[in-house]
Amino acid sequence: MFTIGRIAGLIAALALPVLAVTAGTTVAQPAGDAFDQLPGNELPARQIGWAKGGTLEAFKKAVENVKPMVVVFGSRESGYSQTLAQKVLPCPHLNQLAGTAVFVYGPPQEDEFARRMALHLKLTDFPTISVIAPRTDVLTEIFRMEGFFDAETIARDLRAAFERGGYWPKGLSPAALPQHKLAYPNMICTRDAARR
Repeated sequence: MFTIGRIAGLIAALALPVLAVTAGTTVAQPAGDAFDQLPGNELPARQIGWAKGGTLEAFKKAVENVKPMVVVFGSRESGYSQTLAQKVLPCPHLNQLAGTAVFVYGPPQEDEFARRMALHLKLTDFPTISVIAPRTDVLTEIFRMEGFFDAETIARDLRAAFERGGYWPKGLSPAALPQHKLAYPNMICTRDAARR
């Protein structure tokens, strides 16, 4: 069982104030752009619920549930980050991963925990999708995708990373996942759509 003390230890290692993990504390969530439109945790289990409340809250949830945390590091000033939020992340291809991880958008300019993580991971490009292991002793990145990708590629690569890391749910066959072949206008769900 992970305790607030162990989470506080990791936060201290990232040079964050330990007060940030007290009960009821939340990190400010960015407002007013495409990332606010991402579905939240109120969705059915077959859809990804994007964690609200910032990366610190998402990390605590990942540790409690022993699931990796998928952080989409992005910048409001980056056109690619905005396009990723509007035309890629809502694609149903990513819903194949529902229940396998805690998903969160972390803008380092606005979320202190995301900023510290980005510094620790030496991130330089946005958007970057990073998979963080649910460990409290050290911040461990188990996979990274830098740049802009279509939803099909993101889902395939994240699924492979979860399998390699031992985080894929037992009994869930990757081959049994539904394949989405429907067209989603104005979305970038497949490589063909990315070329348009």
